[in-house]
Amino acid sequence: MAEAKNILKRVMSGLMAMTLAAAAALAFAGPEEDYQAGTKAYREGDVIGAMAVLRKAADASHPAAQALLADLLDKAEFNEEAVAYYRKSAAQGHPDGEFGLGVMYSAGEGVKRDWVEARKWITRAADKGHRLAINELARAYMAGGLGVDDAQRSSPAALQWIRRAADNGYVPALEYLAQAYRNGTLGLAVDLKQAEVLESRVKAMRGTSAAGKGKKAKP
Repeated sequence: MAEAKNILKRVMSGLMAMTLAAAAALAFAGPEEDYQAGTKAYREGDVIGAMAVLRKAADASHPAAQALLADLLDKAEFNEEAVAYYRKSAAQGHPDGEFGLGVMYSAGEGVKRDWVEARKWITRAADKGHRLAINELARAYMAGGLGVDDAQRSSPAALQWIRRAADNGYVPALEYLAQAYRNGTLGLAVDLKQAEVLESRVKAMRGTSAAGKGKKAKP
């Protein structure tokens, strides 16, 4: 009996130690751990829980947490607070923060619309390889926007960003570039073969998309 009690006591002591260690780990979790926990909660659909944990990391100057928290605040229409966190993230050079801040300036949400600031921040993110930022710049050069004027739409910068967006698989950029090869615009020589290569790529991508939609439609 005494031996059984000793065993039970040791087990309970072990469990107590494990519980205290887990509690301590939670209490002293750093910004990265909070960011990971917030990201996980968000992916699982717990937006409120995600925001609470992300705010801890964001207020501890974690740039990725600042950007993600700003995204959630933006979606909830807390625009001024979203801008504040995007700005903190962008100030640390995080591409998500830079892109988010640029989009807020472009939309005039939480801050006065400013095309110069919008393009500046979006370009900074794009220079770091941020795909959405690259596509956004390409869209501006193709259709206007972000303060891009008609002269700039046929500049070397236009070709640069449209090419990079096409490399991302951004369909409007692929189509625009194919047309440029057909017409000899954007400073390109007419190249029907290259135009056909790009057009074939678009068809293949659209075919894949259509096939995916067809599969979803089946019972």
